[in-house]
Amino acid sequence: MMEMAFTGERYVPTVQGRIRYEHLHRYALALEFVQGKSVLDIASGEGYGSAYLSKVANSVIGVDIDRECVNFSRKKYGDIANLEFVVGSCDAIPLSSESLDIVTSFETIEHHDKHDEMMREIKRVLKPGGVLVISAPNRLTYSENPQSASANPNNQFHVKEPYEYQFVSLLSRYFKNVKLYGQRLAIGSFVFPLLANSLPSTIRSYTSKKDDLKREFCSLREPIYFVAVCSDEINNTQELLDSIFIDDRDDVLIELEKDTEAKLNQSNSHLELKDIRCSELQSEVYKLQALLSLSLNCIRQRSC
Repeated sequence: MMEMAFTGERYVPTVQGRIRYEHLHRYALALEFVQGKSVLDIASGEGYGSAYLSKVANSVIGVDIDRECVNFSRKKYGDIANLEFVVGSCDAIPLSSESLDIVTSFETIEHHDKHDEMMREIKRVLKPGGVLVISAPNRLTYSENPQSASANPNNQFHVKEPYEYQFVSLLSRYFKNVKLYGQRLAIGSFVFPLLANSLPSTIRSYTSKKDDLKREFCSLREPIYFVAVCSDEINNTQELLDSIFIDDRDDVLIELEKDTEAKLNQSNSHLELKDIRCSELQSEVYKLQALLSLSLNCIRQRSC
């Protein structure tokens, strides 16, 4: 079947690069919570994320307000027995109260201004002690910091992006325990086994601070997105989400290098055009100077 077109409103898995890393990493984190659980993926969009979760969850329901999206998801992922898609909005979820173990909501809250209504509905459908895994763009860096590589102040699909204090305040009004993380892309060096194996990962994190090397997980400044785990049960928020996501089919660093090279070539082309124009103008100046000199000579000869 034909794939869904990318409009900028909903991510689709055919899009590569930075946005792919960001979205897939969030769903990879959610896999840690949904094993054998009943799950709601609110604003499921194309449906790829719900399909990932269904591989380990007991059941997954993807809810989206766009009927065309839901119809597309039903066709593309209709052969997955424990996965279904339903039309509905995040402030009026068409599911029974206390019927779900986990709710995932990635890049949803900024698309509307009914934040409290959404939280009330999520709390209603969650079982006591249920878990919400939710993300949102950090307004400070996503929209207001012109130095941020991911700044996008003119995103036409965003209605109300939260600052950190607003996001934490909102979640804390509805859940007793909120654990907040930041997400952003960064450049790093990776040491990895050349032969694939099924042994548990022993990956370590190192960083440099004030001319010293330390074995610790570096907390990067100015996250582009927030990721939060929320529950009324403290034990359900203890899973550590500190992690990295690497896609061996799509190296963002190579893409960045190509983009930088393209921009450099474009700049060089502009400089070459400017040099040519400068040479043309210089020739015009020489011609005008010659005409002026000739005119002055004529004037002197007439006055003699």
